[in-house]
This record gives sequence, structure tokens and C-alpha cells, in this order.
Amino acid sequence: MSEKTLAARLAEWVADLDYDQLPPRAVEVAKLLILDQLGLQLFGATLPNVQPERRLVEAMNAAPESTAVLSPTRTVAPYAAFVNGTLAAACEFDDVHMYAAHIGSYVVPTALAFGESTGASGQEVITALVAGAQVMSLLGATTVKNMVGAGWHASKILGTFGAAAAAGKLLGLTVEQLTHALGIAGSDASGTMEYELSGGEVKRMHSGSAGRSGSQAALLAQTGLTGPTAIMEGERGVFRLLSNTLDVSRLSELRGHFHIIDTVFRMYPTIGSAGPAIEAVRHLQEHNDLQWRDITEIELGLPGIAIGHGAAITRPTDAVAAQFSTAFSIALRLVVGQNRPGEYMNSTLWTDPDLLSVIDKVVPYPKVFAPDLPALLSCQLDITLKDGRVLSHTQGGVRGYPNHPDTRDSDIQTKFLDNVDGIISPAKARRIVEQVNALDRLDDLTELMSLTSA
Repeated sequence: MSEKTLAARLAEWVADLDYDQLPPRAVEVAKLLILDQLGLQLFGATLPNVQPERRLVEAMNAAPESTAVLSPTRTVAPYAAFVNGTLAAACEFDDVHMYAAHIGSYVVPTALAFGESTGASGQEVITALVAGAQVMSLLGATTVKNMVGAGWHASKILGTFGAAAAAGKLLGLTVEQLTHALGIAGSDASGTMEYELSGGEVKRMHSGSAGRSGSQAALLAQTGLTGPTAIMEGERGVFRLLSNTLDVSRLSELRGHFHIIDTVFRMYPTIGSAGPAIEAVRHLQEHNDLQWRDITEIELGLPGIAIGHGAAITRPTDAVAAQFSTAFSIALRLVVGQNRPGEYMNSTLWTDPDLLSVIDKVVPYPKVFAPDLPALLSCQLDITLKDGRVLSHTQGGVRGYPNHPDTRDSDIQTKFLDNVDGIISPAKARRIVEQVNALDRLDDLTELMSLTSA
């Protein structure tokens, strides 16, 4: 008998996963992800850059299966995943993962939309979320670096498969159907990062598109459509074409760990690799009299993957480029003193002479960090001043990183409350927190999702 394909093995794992198998921390992080996501979706719904997607879904007048956040219109589950996933990425504030890139905005909207449409319990929704996160992580473990290096948007690719797994789990697909769902999802698993270089708000839609495509793949598999079972490791599969590798050797080694536990919650609305640089600047500000006008050079050691993915942007032309520009984030911290969503979306700051003067002093270079530091979320910052002094700091990880000493679960609730302030009433906000905290005891999502509608 021939060896099972990777899609078939992942399908078996997803189909067999039961809530009782989940470690307590996986359940806790799943609930934190959902709370973080609902805050981002509610905030995102108020931003102008994602209104085209909202208008599209509202104009469809589709069957009212699931909630479109902060909209009077309900829609079919795949398009609820689409619009809510888009809202979740509207301000570059969603989570980060070393293997999966971003889990929350890709899997949570699908899990909630299909949890609502199928009448699933809270435990079933949590299980589906963990399943989708696991599929993204296992696939990304050997592909994400190569994908990003080649200019592919890795989370858009991985998220399509994660959404297919989450939706398929809630639909109760068989192993064979789940295998085909992953195969079908492969036909829509794509997306480049050209938006970093020549602009475009389409980047915000990538998470929504992945949710829609992946969940539709699950529905199509349920109705009998088939897909290539070797979609991952085949000669014309995703691994070879998009990441130039056929390595699946780490699957067995990594599948025993629930990778959702390793989620990094972003505390700044920027590309993940900019977070350490912001915190390094903040550290030097707190321990020195650091004035931006006194700076002559800012040397910034970053992981190699971050040099072309964020550090290369020095003249932002839209909010996406501003949030992806590590140098712009440093300049905001030094000149403005804040790194909030509003600063990145303020077009006057993109061409501000003071900010640009600081940006031009940033000199990024690739650096390999000590093994005890998070390889992709660390930086070395050396700021040279006019008087000849050099202020230096090595930043290992960021607040929100699982093993960082300043990381607290309570930060996610604070972030949620900050994001929804002025958008929904304090009473509604508190009730959402209560519902998410009790998610594993809820019979369905009816009340929770009703709290997010218009």
C-alpha cells in the first residue's frame, strides 16, 4: 500500500481531534484569539479601507446564515468569513505565529461563521479553531520562510488550508472529504506581497479571501467535488511551486504539539518584525535622554527574512506600506512618541519631513541571534548620537510573545476594550468578554455573535 499523502494525514488528524484532547492552555489561547479577533473586527468595521468588501457582501442579499460584524445584514457563512476576516486585518493588529504567520484573522472568522451556521457548541468551535491553527502551523513549519523570501504572502496560502480544515471540522466531513477539501483549497491558495512595494489595500482582504475560499472548498467537498490528494507534496503541488521544497519530514515530529499555544499577540499595529524595534527604541528612551534631533545613525540588526519584508520600505505611500515599514515605526516612536493605528493611517505623516529624516538614518542589516532569543522577533539596535555616544540594546522577543516576561493574558482583554471603545457600549463590551471567557460552556454562539451585529 502506498504511503498516505500529507493532505490525507492532516485530514485524519482533523477528523479525529476531540475537545477532550486539548490541553488547557490551547483552550485558553483559542479564547484569547477569539476575543482579540472580535475587537479587531469591530474596530475594523469603522475604517474606510475595508468598506468596499462590506458593501459587496451587503449587496449580495445572501441567505442569513451568519453575522457580518457591525452590519445590519447577515450572510452565508463563507462570506461572513470573508468580510469579518477582512475587517480583522484592517489595521495590521492581528496575531503573529512563527510557523503559521497569522492564525486569528484567517481561522477565527471561519470558525465563528460556521459555528453559527451549524449551531455548533462553544467546545466544537474551539476544537475547529485549534484544528485550523494546527494545519496552518504544520504546513508552515517547512515552507513559510521560503514563501516569504520569494514574495508570496504565506499566511494567505496557509490560511486557505486552515480555513478549509476549520470549516470541514464543523461540517462534520469525513476523512476522505477533508482530504479533498484541502486539495480543492490548493487551487485558491495564493497571494503575493507586491502590495508592500507598489501599494494597494488589497492586502487587508487576503485573510478574508482565504476564509471564503477555504470554507467553500469544505462545502464543495461535502457535495462531492474532488481535489488532488497530493496537493502539498506533489510534483505540481504547493510545496514545490510556492516554497521550492518537498520536505515533509518534520510533520511527525511537530504534530504532537498544539501550535496554537505559541501564538504571539501583537501589541503594535505593525508588521511583526517591527515590534522588537519599537520596544528597543522605547527601552533606550526610558534609560537615556534620547532626542531624535541628536541622532546621526540608527543601525538595526534584524532576522534575514525581515530585511526584504518590511525593512526595505522607506517611503510609505499608503497605510499598508506605513505599517510594514520598520523604519517608519521607529520614526513614529522617536518623533511622535506613539505607535497607534491612527498614526499609521494618517497620510500627512507618510511624508512628514521630520519622520523622513529619521527614516533615512535607519541602516538595517541581517543578523543571526543567539539560540536563546526568538529568531524572528529579535533585533539589535545601535543609535549613534552627535556627541559620539552609541546607545545599544538587544531586544529578545516582544510583549505578547508567549515566553516574554512582560506578556500577560490580561493584556488581550485590555486591547479588546481599547479597540471597541466608542464603537459599542461598555455593557456590550463586558458581555462579549464574559461570553468568550465562558465559550467552552456555551451551547451555541447565538448571543455572542448577536453582540457584534449592528
